[in-house]
Amino acid sequence: MVLKGMIQREMLRLPRGQRKVADYVMRRPHEVAVCSGQELGDRTGTSESTVIRFSYNMGFSGYPAMQKAIREELYLPDSSFSQYQEEKLALGEECRLYEKVMEQDLKSISETARLIDPTDFEVAVRELTMAKHVSILGLRASYPAANWLKLMLGIVRDDVSVMRPQAEDLVQEVCRLDGQSVAVVISFHRYLRETLLITELAKKKGAFVIGISDSQMAPVSAHCDVVFAVQSPGLTTIDKAAPLFSFMNALVASVAVKNPAEVRKRQELVRELDSGFYFLEGFEA
Repeated sequence: MVLKGMIQREMLRLPRGQRKVADYVMRRPHEVAVCSGQELGDRTGTSESTVIRFSYNMGFSGYPAMQKAIREELYLPDSSFSQYQEEKLALGEECRLYEKVMEQDLKSISETARLIDPTDFEVAVRELTMAKHVSILGLRASYPAANWLKLMLGIVRDDVSVMRPQAEDLVQEVCRLDGQSVAVVISFHRYLRETLLITELAKKKGAFVIGISDSQMAPVSAHCDVVFAVQSPGLTTIDKAAPLFSFMNALVASVAVKNPAEVRKRQELVRELDSGFYFLEGFEA
């Protein structure tokens, strides 16, 4: 971020309260992009007037102008992937790149696990276990994760579907939702307007909505009953793949543990169908 460089240059000149704001802006720009000056003041333990004065010191006419600059920078088409590429090129200068990347993934998984609210997680697992129907939404880069979660949840419970990108499929899936349904929504940086609109519709239909995003304050959170934030050093969905799939695996495992009888029943049914259908017994090459 250009603004990040500006803040780093001016940091030592800022009063203590404005330094708190500066630190928050550098660490969580995607949250600052969608929160009010008063909210930012509350989160940093300062005040709205401190946020405004910080904006002035950064050369902006006020907080809205600074917020607009942050949004424009975050939502540039290649901004997040450019950051990913730069970070990996920097790692590439070191030996054993694979080890560095995997160490980063491990840290992201640990941080994601540490920040999970146990109560919210238990509520999510209960709803996923008890729901009559589960529908999963993830568009564009989030679609592979949504499809994987659909396949894995389908092993441990009935009636799980994924909302496919085609318009008619999305409409049909939303129409199926009701008060006995759960919608799982995966939404990351460069949040798609379509995802937000569908999530809002799902909530209006009475579904229990579970959000998986990069922040508790992500735009999708406004329409979710619970939100889980996947932690990573970068903004791209690529960076979030390891903690995202680890978190989804934890969800599936917890649903399986909650309903072991149903899981065994489904395994037996699948075993009967698989017998002599998918595998060649005694085949020698």
